[in-house]
Amino acid sequence: MRKTRGIQLSDMDTLSDAEDPESQSKSTLFTLHGQRVRVKMTEAGLSLSPGRSNTRCWSCRYSRGIPRRVLFAEMVTAVFEVESLSWWERLFGGTQPHKHAMVVHTFHRARRKRCQYYDATLKFYCEDADEAREWATLVAGAARETGHRPHSVLVAVNPHGGSGKAKQTWEQTVRPLFMLAGIQSKVVETQHMDHAYSLVKDSTLQELQSYDGIVAVGGDGLFSEILNGLIGVWTSGDARAAVASKLRLGHIPAGSTDAVAYSLNGTRLAITAALHIVLGHRMHLDTMRVDGADGSVKAACCYAAYGYMGDIMKHSEPYRKLGPVRYTLTGAFMLLRGRSYDARITYVPAAGESAEELQTPCRFDCPVCSASRTLADTIPELHTPSTEILAQTASSCKTVEGRYMSIMIIVTPCRSDMSDKGLSPLSHLADGRLTLVLVKQCSKAEYLRFLAAIPRTGVRAGMLKYVDVINVSAVSVTPSGRESSWNVDGELLKCNRIATAVHHAVIPVFAHGVE
Repeated sequence: MRKTRGIQLSDMDTLSDAEDPESQSKSTLFTLHGQRVRVKMTEAGLSLSPGRSNTRCWSCRYSRGIPRRVLFAEMVTAVFEVESLSWWERLFGGTQPHKHAMVVHTFHRARRKRCQYYDATLKFYCEDADEAREWATLVAGAARETGHRPHSVLVAVNPHGGSGKAKQTWEQTVRPLFMLAGIQSKVVETQHMDHAYSLVKDSTLQELQSYDGIVAVGGDGLFSEILNGLIGVWTSGDARAAVASKLRLGHIPAGSTDAVAYSLNGTRLAITAALHIVLGHRMHLDTMRVDGADGSVKAACCYAAYGYMGDIMKHSEPYRKLGPVRYTLTGAFMLLRGRSYDARITYVPAAGESAEELQTPCRFDCPVCSASRTLADTIPELHTPSTEILAQTASSCKTVEGRYMSIMIIVTPCRSDMSDKGLSPLSHLADGRLTLVLVKQCSKAEYLRFLAAIPRTGVRAGMLKYVDVINVSAVSVTPSGRESSWNVDGELLKCNRIATAVHHAVIPVFAHGVE
């Protein structure tokens, strides 16, 4: 943990003492950043005020770098520390060989991008060791009881995925933070494809009961394996289903694109994702059930893509050792080939849309996602095949046929380094809708124009005359003639004839949206 003077915590600087009544009268003088401050314990956190009686206002130079409030909800923990006096402190009047501190571990937000969290510490020095120790114990206990913080998690680490830095990310960034927060972790390094899927799906009832969540340290493929393993438990029909339905999923980004973590948190910083887990942030995520004509079933929370993006995934597989650059090289090659594919598409238009919802990006405290149902007392119902959902809504189905350069079915915004706003900027994390994108046959230059627009604006209705963007709740795609491949959350499907349907807000995750 590192110290910072310019800590920025929530909106603490705009609150007054009258707005947050004290729950305790405990008050002590500490030294913070070399200045005397009076610290009071309140219901929400610590209230700080000048320790000098002649200080006229809190905003003067005296208080520079000192916050008015430090909220329990934004603290990882507090610990008691003993430090030896430096030589210059002993030279200038230090009478004791040691000094005592209550160290509050918290975070600060980046100035330009508030969704980026960085770890930070505040050291409150006190002359009385017992006083400092008592404060640290009280503050740590209050922080621990705030929110829905996990006590124990299962951690799956993919040491070979993406850039191959997942193990390093876990050991150097995430594990120390979890240990500081008192989170017990069972760590498993995946050895092969579908290892994480089997690990979760075959977990016993006792094992599942011992976890508060499951964390993927790797790329989108690892998160997808865990998601599908968890859904396998939900649909098993045994006693494990009720327990598994309450487990939150977390994604520590350490892959090639990390669209899940980027969409949830607005950044690929591992420390940010880890802080969301430690602080117990909770929200729900839409998922899409993908049914293949061969009987296969897969869940996705990012996208399913056929044509150009499917070809990239298929032809880049032999070059995984190159890392993310393999997608750029393969993408350029696929663009030069300029292939298009025939397909018949049947879809159910999404219902309940308003003009305001369609034009509002998904952010923190999003009104669209906040209206999502929770899983407090229910088990997600994912048993119904997507083909049956389409059959039940046949009267409202629409069908189109044509030749397409690309077909995409997008579940969430799908943010990434290439598209900070998202592949589909107006999609939400939990709005119960899919975005169907049909890029009709066009020239290579026109398709390049479409690709160039994605980082700037993402896909939107009316963006180009040869691109259709439709909000739907279910889709089936039947290719004909020469076929491409389906890329579903970074994994290839064996069957190209699929039916998909959205399931609203069924995945609990460690996140609270993009600030």
